[in-house]
Amino acid sequence: MENETKPTHSQNKMAKITRYKFWSPIWIIPIVTILIGAWVIFSHFMEQGRSFTLITSDASGIVAGKTVIKSRSVDVGVIESVTLSEDFSQVVIKGRLNQNMDSLLNKNSIFWIVKPQIDKDGVSGLGTLLSGVYIELSPGSGTDEYNNKPFQLLESAPLASPNTPGIRINLVSTQSGVISKGAPVLFRGFKVGNVETSDFDPLNRSMTYRLFIKHPYESLVTENVRFWREGGVNFDLSPRGASLEVPSIEVLLAGGISFDLPDGAAAGNQATELAKYTLFDDKRSIQESQYTQYKEYLLFFKDSIAGLSKGAPVEYRGIRLGTVWEVPYYVPEMTSIAAFKFNIPVLIRMEPERLSEVKVDGFALLDTFIAEQKNGLRAAIKSANLFTGSMYIDLDFYTEGIEQTNATPEKAYGLDVIQTVPAGLSQIQAKVIQTLDNLNRLPLDQTVAEMNKVLAEGQKLLDSLNGMASSKEAQNIPKDLQNTIKRLEETLKGLQPGSDFHNSLQTDMEKFGQTLEKLQPLLDTLNEKSNALIFAAPTKQDPQPKAREN
Repeated sequence: MENETKPTHSQNKMAKITRYKFWSPIWIIPIVTILIGAWVIFSHFMEQGRSFTLITSDASGIVAGKTVIKSRSVDVGVIESVTLSEDFSQVVIKGRLNQNMDSLLNKNSIFWIVKPQIDKDGVSGLGTLLSGVYIELSPGSGTDEYNNKPFQLLESAPLASPNTPGIRINLVSTQSGVISKGAPVLFRGFKVGNVETSDFDPLNRSMTYRLFIKHPYESLVTENVRFWREGGVNFDLSPRGASLEVPSIEVLLAGGISFDLPDGAAAGNQATELAKYTLFDDKRSIQESQYTQYKEYLLFFKDSIAGLSKGAPVEYRGIRLGTVWEVPYYVPEMTSIAAFKFNIPVLIRMEPERLSEVKVDGFALLDTFIAEQKNGLRAAIKSANLFTGSMYIDLDFYTEGIEQTNATPEKAYGLDVIQTVPAGLSQIQAKVIQTLDNLNRLPLDQTVAEMNKVLAEGQKLLDSLNGMASSKEAQNIPKDLQNTIKRLEETLKGLQPGSDFHNSLQTDMEKFGQTLEKLQPLLDTLNEKSNALIFAAPTKQDPQPKAREN
């Protein structure tokens, strides 16, 4: 360094600046690596199917990364994560479909867990004992795309997938009792569908059922069909006799629903999807559902109303005209019932459609019929069945006991009133009391005295007869009678065949017959000419032959 010469001032006139080179061939390697990594990541996401979310209350048997998603036994995806919701009330399951499977997912897709299960339909899902549970996917019908809204994971397979041909309808019932999911739907005893869901509506206090009718039986569901419950053993005792209906074991255990057209009703138009119907309690109720028009009347009874219940018929000489609607009838103004001498009010509904099958003004016809009260039309409670004790209301014309009902007002509590008369046991009781009263009015003392006199005279007659029977003459009568009978027997023996008298009589009869035969020609002659004994009868000329005419 010491030997180096220092630069002179002339040599350092200007510095030389050289630009640093940023690019270097060595950078090719990381750039290529980044591009390859980006392509791999892009390809990975491109090869993955669409993700979705499931919601359930229990994730038993579901494992992230292991539980597969299947459709028709083919793997179409996998579960990626299983977590709790933010409020810890539900389980949130994240799943993803395989590549090219996105078309299986739409707004109407259905997911359910497949696991070993034993129910009334048998044993299912035994294959999952080795492979583990999996989630089944049923592609939804329609073209509605998936909108990232979570699906509800079902605990079991639906009875029918959304794209299964058929029709779904809704039933509403206010009756007690629940028909379980999967119960059969029957048409005249033949299974045509199932109950998909059964839910209770607390707002309306009613049960709502979703039914699925499979193809091709959806054509049986029309706007005029009626649905009723099945499940119990029905025993009917009527004037036509007794009938017993026992359903199948499946219906007896799980219950069921039947439907059909009411008697005489037209089918109507085809039902639409999710059409709403009423579920009746029994088949008999659907016949009454045809009558939608009615007019209410009030009846006041002095008789006991035991056995008379809501739904009992109102009849006129065996023809049903209406229905008992409320027994007894309660209204806020019931304090004025004293005006009717505490008679029991009953509300009935007269249904004018029952009066005639022809389309006429039924209400006018009904008013004309009720106006016949002036001619003796009255209502009475009568027995409908002696075994069950049920009662019904009978309308008919009466001539006795209607005078005391004429004081009943024509209206009460805003309703027309139909006058009533006692009937049934009350009428029998009244007649018995009337008979006893008539007996009390009879002059029994005088009658008893006369009867005593008659009995005394009769006793005297019996004493006289006893005296005659104890006399000697009366005691000898049997002996004399016995002797007479013996003589009669001896006489009859002489008249028997083979006896002398019988043989002699037979010989005389034969001789008498021969004599009559000899006298027969004479009798014939006298018959022809009565004076033949005096004048000889003319001789008959011999017949002359005649020549044959040409």
